[in-house]
Amino acid sequence: MRRRKTARLHVPLYHAIIMYMPTLPVADARAQLSRLIDEAMATHERFEITRNGRRAAVLLSADDYDTVQETISVLSDSELLAAHRDGRTAIEEGNFLDADQLAHAMSEAGRVQR
Repeated sequence: MRRRKTARLHVPLYHAIIMYMPTLPVADARAQLSRLIDEAMATHERFEITRNGRRAAVLLSADDYDTVQETISVLSDSELLAAHRDGRTAIEEGNFLDADQLAHAMSEAGRVQR
């Protein structure tokens, strides 16, 4: 009996990053606020703050907040997201220029590289 060839599907590999977020009551967070801010800035640690045992707020660095906002903005822009997907597809297909090729193409087009 002949074995039938089956097509292999390319399934992208995804990595999950599980973030542990320390939880502190608001009184403890208040008492340690300066240290928590320093730690958030230095290590990108996020802190969940509770009031009366319920989640009330999350402390994260300004850089991390900006990153979250930018990600939301990109994911909300269907045209930008489509362009990103097109770019990823082009790269996967080998349709891109390296830095030297790009510099040459720009020079040929009369655009000066700075």
